[in-house]
Amino acid sequence: MDLAQVPLFRELAAEDLKALVAEAQVRRLSKGELLFLEGESVRGLFVVRKGLIKVYKLDPEGRKQVVLHTEGPGRVLAEVALFLERPTYPASAEAMEESEVWAIPKDRFFQLVEARPPLARALLRYLARRQGQLLHLLDRLVFHEVRERLAEFLLERLEAEGQGFRLPTNPDLAALLGTVPEAVSRNLGELYRRGLIRLSGRQVEVPDPEALRALIR
Repeated sequence: MDLAQVPLFRELAAEDLKALVAEAQVRRLSKGELLFLEGESVRGLFVVRKGLIKVYKLDPEGRKQVVLHTEGPGRVLAEVALFLERPTYPASAEAMEESEVWAIPKDRFFQLVEARPPLARALLRYLARRQGQLLHLLDRLVFHEVRERLAEFLLERLEAEGQGFRLPTNPDLAALLGTVPEAVSRNLGELYRRGLIRLSGRQVEVPDPEALRALIR
């Protein structure tokens, strides 16, 4: 994937995109490596180039993780934190597998936004979409059953990565779906027995996406 394929930048003119590419640096992360830690000063904007990054918070005792969302190729991280009055990361981000991100330094990104109005407009549109997605996530956690939330997660990953995408571990997936690992295991098993998914280790295929989508109310 290159920056021209990232939804945030897809509509930029070639000149604006070239200026952005000149500032982006590729950072490689091993599985389990931190991208940033909650409370650290914001260094810049990150775009996932390869792999999967989870964004999470710890409970007050610093033990239990609450996964807020996961981001795959083409998705942006820390875009809201850039504009906070006190620019520190409100959550932590960690690679769930070997990953690569583009890192765009904060000061340079602000200069580009101020100098290139199309980039500013694209950023506003992206932030509006993200707000809608977060409201949808809240609705899903409050009103949907675990099976429905799992089906929706699988369809989202299928759309983002195609067939044969890799699942997070059951504890990570449970934290993301607001449930427990046992419920994740039970529901994955049910979907597998019904032929709605195929599993090979942690690799997943969805033979009939519409049949899986029918589970979601």
